[in-house]
Amino acid sequence: MPLITHTTNNLFHSDSPSDMQSSSCLSFDFAVTFLVTAFALLSSSAHSSLGCIEEERQALLNIKESFKDSSSRLSSWKGSDCCQWKGLGCSNISGHVIKLDLRNPCSPPVYQRYSPPDCPFYENVLEAQHVHPSILQLKYLTFLDLSGNRFPNSSIPMFIQSLEHLQTLSLSDSLFSGRIPHVLGNLTKLNYLDLGLSSHLFVDDSDWISKLSSLQYLDLSHVNLGKAENLLQVVSMLPSLSEIHLAKCRLNELFPHQLTRAINFSRAQVLNLAENELEDRMLGAFQNLTSVTYIDLSDNNLISTPFWLSSCTKLNTLMLNNNALFGSFPPLQNMSSLTVLDLSNNNFDYVPSWLAMLKGLAVLDLEGNNLSHIQGSLASILGNCCHLQELYMSGNKIQGDALGDSIPSGCISYDLERLYLSYNELDRFPEWLKQFVNLQYLDLSENHINGSIPHTIGQLNKLVTLYLQSNKLSGNIPYSLVQLQNLQNLDINQNHLEGLIADIRLPKNLLYLNLTNNHITGSLPQDIDDRLPNLTHLLLGNNLISGSIPNSLCNLDLYHLELSENMLSGEIPNCWTASQNQLTAINLASNKLSGVIPSSFGNLLGLNWFHLNNNTLHGSFPSSLRNLKNLLILDIGENLMSGILPSWIGNTFSSLQILILRQNKFSGTIPSELCQLSALQILDLSNNNLTGSIPHCIGNLTGMILGKNSVSQSSKNMTDKLKVENLEWYEQQVRQVLKGRELDYTRIVKLLFNMDLSNNNLSGSIPEGITLLSALHGLNLSHNHLSGQIPKKIGEMKSLESLDLSHNQLSGTISDSVSSLTSLSHLNLSSNNLSGPIPKGTQLTTLDDDFIYAGNPFLCGPPLPNECFLDDSQHGHEVEEQNEDGNEDKLEKIWFYFVIAIGYAIGFWAVIGSLFMSRSWRHAHCRCIDEMVRRIKSLQCSCQGLR
Repeated sequence: MPLITHTTNNLFHSDSPSDMQSSSCLSFDFAVTFLVTAFALLSSSAHSSLGCIEEERQALLNIKESFKDSSSRLSSWKGSDCCQWKGLGCSNISGHVIKLDLRNPCSPPVYQRYSPPDCPFYENVLEAQHVHPSILQLKYLTFLDLSGNRFPNSSIPMFIQSLEHLQTLSLSDSLFSGRIPHVLGNLTKLNYLDLGLSSHLFVDDSDWISKLSSLQYLDLSHVNLGKAENLLQVVSMLPSLSEIHLAKCRLNELFPHQLTRAINFSRAQVLNLAENELEDRMLGAFQNLTSVTYIDLSDNNLISTPFWLSSCTKLNTLMLNNNALFGSFPPLQNMSSLTVLDLSNNNFDYVPSWLAMLKGLAVLDLEGNNLSHIQGSLASILGNCCHLQELYMSGNKIQGDALGDSIPSGCISYDLERLYLSYNELDRFPEWLKQFVNLQYLDLSENHINGSIPHTIGQLNKLVTLYLQSNKLSGNIPYSLVQLQNLQNLDINQNHLEGLIADIRLPKNLLYLNLTNNHITGSLPQDIDDRLPNLTHLLLGNNLISGSIPNSLCNLDLYHLELSENMLSGEIPNCWTASQNQLTAINLASNKLSGVIPSSFGNLLGLNWFHLNNNTLHGSFPSSLRNLKNLLILDIGENLMSGILPSWIGNTFSSLQILILRQNKFSGTIPSELCQLSALQILDLSNNNLTGSIPHCIGNLTGMILGKNSVSQSSKNMTDKLKVENLEWYEQQVRQVLKGRELDYTRIVKLLFNMDLSNNNLSGSIPEGITLLSALHGLNLSHNHLSGQIPKKIGEMKSLESLDLSHNQLSGTISDSVSSLTSLSHLNLSSNNLSGPIPKGTQLTTLDDDFIYAGNPFLCGPPLPNECFLDDSQHGHEVEEQNEDGNEDKLEKIWFYFVIAIGYAIGFWAVIGSLFMSRSWRHAHCRCIDEMVRRIKSLQCSCQGLR
């Protein structure tokens, strides 16, 4: 994944001109207020010479005690002088605490709109059941900020009205709920009020706002204002209010009651009405905006721009993105003060030439439209907008002729730093790019650009990121790339590039290198660690690279190693060390690698994604892998691995979501400990020599149950870590048999749920618990020796699209619940001993291939040719009853012969035992036998005499 990506959200990154321009949105009144506040806070330095007032110190300790502070943000709150504690400010005059700032450090700072980059928000949250009433002891507070923390389902406390000296109150994004208390109107000294990002708050009467006559900044974003009577009229009457944020407040519900009368916002400098489902007719009320410098109307339902927009002559930032605007651009040519213009994600079809007249533009975003024509050319616009720093035009229909041939000499120099033209229809590399020597980010990916990469690319020596992937580029990678000493990210994957990998010369500062899906040949250089010492991402998959994997890779601090689908051979180096704990992804699949899996892989404790499939690796399941407790994917299928599956797999890989061991030579039973893999969503043990039964605890795999798997949970709690992880899931690829076909699944792997135990020697019945796995898309138990019946509740597996139970010894009827599998598109029950009628159902009628049921002579009904008769419909049940009767007969016979044997034994020992016990009985018995023998002989002699 590229280290640096672009979305609309980063238009105003801290180093972009939009941040500098947005600061100009602050009114002169703000500046005065800021200076006054700063003076007050200077006199309230945390190092007050008067020390801390004990009553207030105890109150602060009570407040600290009320918080769950997992990141130890309040660790400095100890000792006698509370004025030195982090987040506090005391008055140098009185010693009272006048500032309490507990704002999440990852929230946007006061008077700013954007969060610090790369800051883990959720790790810095303070959590409490409610705001502790000890805050009332801090009665001289002028500044209170609790934003970005968590007070779940707690209301804003009424007692805040007692803090009558408050000038700044910020409670945004803290999960407060309920009605905003009217008593906030008693805080008449407030000049800053931020209750934004609070979707569980609502306002039903806005009269309390009218009392805040000193208010200059108001943020009620995401608060439900749909029933706030006279809200806009009340807000417009506040004499000092200059910054208004009412995004996603359901303002559309105020129409036609409030949005039909003109509202005087002549003092407003910043107006944010984004995400309110506003339509054109609802904006007529906002006519008098003569002082406005910043307007955000994004994410509404506008099909045209408001008529009053042209009168906003001081406007420097205009956000109209994510609407339904179409046709020509709005008439903005007279707005010479515009520095930021966002028209992205609309339906505009061409760019007018007058855009070049906006010479003050610093940021222009036209992404995601239907632009196919640029009046004049892109070169002519760029040639006149000398100060344009960021241009976003990705996701349009721009073709090569719209670029223009040359740049007019209208500027001494060009400030352009970011140019994004991806996902268009460009077919040749822009010749004029070499003139924009200040370019840092260039994205021409996902086009149809052919030919070779021009050598002049080496003149853009400030480039940090170059994306050329998914084009038709051919030839060798030019040597001039080595001149780009600032280059950190290079992505040229999915092209037709050639040449020896050892001949490619790249700058040493490179961090991210992606050359996958090309025609690069040769062996990896043995000194790759010297050539690219800072490399963190090495992606060379699907090329023609041969030879061995060099040991020098172990010297790099890699994060991602991708060498799959090449012709690499030999053994995998056994040199991986614990110092490479940031290495999270290794993919060596589909090569010709041999030998055993190196034990040193067990040192890579941070490994999440591990693909070694489709090689000729042998040996037993490596015990060293039990150290890799963070694995999400383990794929060592299609090798020559053997031995038993270790039981420690279950309690080691608690996060494992995909386990693929298919097509090896593993033997023994499936350990029941595998049922402890609660996050598992793909289990593939097919094509091995496994024996025994399917573990009865198989239903404990909760990752395969709807509502309990990782996909459901991550959508509910999308932390920063999960967002990054989901992006990495997008890059994963696994090979699975589903619906009777073997396919490579990529990009949707995170959404795939499959169990394949086919082609083994498993026996016994199918556990009923398997029907609990309601998230499964595929279940394949074919080609085993399974017996018994198909589970009766199999119809509860609502997500099943593919079910294969063929080539087993299953008997009995097909459960009627199969007809409840409404998503089923592939079914195979052939070659079993099933009987009775085939169930009917809407979905089953579409599966009309008689091969599905072939090899079951006692099945009847469509799609089979043999019809079901009345007794046939009961035949399955009769067979089951016969089986039961047969079992009873067998039991009776066993008892019969058992009793005879017991009787014989008793009779035999009763006679023989008595002879052993008594000598006289033995002699008498022997005389009796002798007498009988004598008589028989004499009888035989008499018979002979008669003859």
